[in-house]
Amino acid sequence: MKQELLAKMNAYLANQEIMYIKLHNMHWNLKGNGFFTLHAKLEEYYDQTADIIDEVAERILAMGELPVANLKEALEITKVKELPDGAINIAEAVRILTIDVEYWIHDSKEIVELADKEGDVVTADIFTGYVKEYEKTLWMLKAFAQN
Repeated sequence: MKQELLAKMNAYLANQEIMYIKLHNMHWNLKGNGFFTLHAKLEEYYDQTADIIDEVAERILAMGELPVANLKEALEITKVKELPDGAINIAEAVRILTIDVEYWIHDSKEIVELADKEGDVVTADIFTGYVKEYEKTLWMLKAFAQN
């Protein structure tokens, strides 16, 4: 069971690593009305993602496993879809972010459940915090999309 939890955490880490690049892609290639607002928010999101990457990798190490630490391996196990290079409009960026955040909520909750079954309160606590933050982000993205 611990191996299942570690595998899920490593997949989560790989997804975050790809998301970090995806957020930069959006940040750099964003176009349209609302640019200044979303451009700044995307920077905040990729900074948060960098923190998550570090925290999850260090937790995996603390649990005695090696974290996914290269893009080749991350791309082999990721479920997050990369974006092609090129301009992205505000509405499309928000739509994509909303889908990704819904995925993060679901994935974080799965890890909380696995950690609870293992009696791993530290991992459960870390990922419960992610659920809280992603649910807030989802609410904000949906509110922004109503613009």
